Order: sequence, then C-alpha cells, then structure tokens
Amino acid sequence: MSDKTTPPDTSENLDDIHPAARPFLWLDHPLTKAIPLYLFGALAALMLLLEFLYPFHAVSKYDDVFGFYEIEGFFGFCLAVLMGWPLRRLLGRPENYYDQEGDHD
Repeated sequence: MSDKTTPPDTSENLDDIHPAARPFLWLDHPLTKAIPLYLFGALAALMLLLEFLYPFHAVSKYDDVFGFYEIEGFFGFCLAVLMGWPLRRLLGRPENYYDQEGDHD
C-alpha cells in the first residue's frame, strides 16, 4: 500500500496524471471540498428559520418540538454514517484475502 497522502502538484507535473483524470482535477481543490458543508449548513439554517416563521402542523407529539426535523435528520445521518464501522467488520474481508494461496481450479 502506498503512504502517499498528498496528490501530485498539478501545476508542475502533469505527466504523472492520467489524461482521463485531468478534467476532474478541480475536484481536489480545498474550496470544492468545503462548498457542500457550507451549502448544507446554510440550507439547514434556512429550514430552521422557515420553521420559526411558518410553524408546521404536528402529526405526533414529537413534531411539536422546535427544530425536530433538523435534529432528526442530523441524528439519522450520523446513524447511517456510523453504522459503516460495524457493517465493515461484519461484511468486510481480511486485508490479505486475495493474497491467500490455494487451489483455484
């Protein structure tokens, strides 16, 4: 496995980059990685403001809590992301799975 953690400097050496990957180099820019965070944060704040200005009609007793949908979405997303660790342990193969010797006939 390679311990190369930083991408090659694209301004100096484009020879090390596959030609099909060159149109997608903008995806590695730090601003491109930060925009979704700010965009979703602004949308969440907007939805919270809209809930303050236009209250929802509660269907259950939990829907009456201010910001319930934002809180529920946040914890639901966290649960979905954090479930990856136990699922990886349950479904993942060992690191040397393909290196094992055996009868492949």
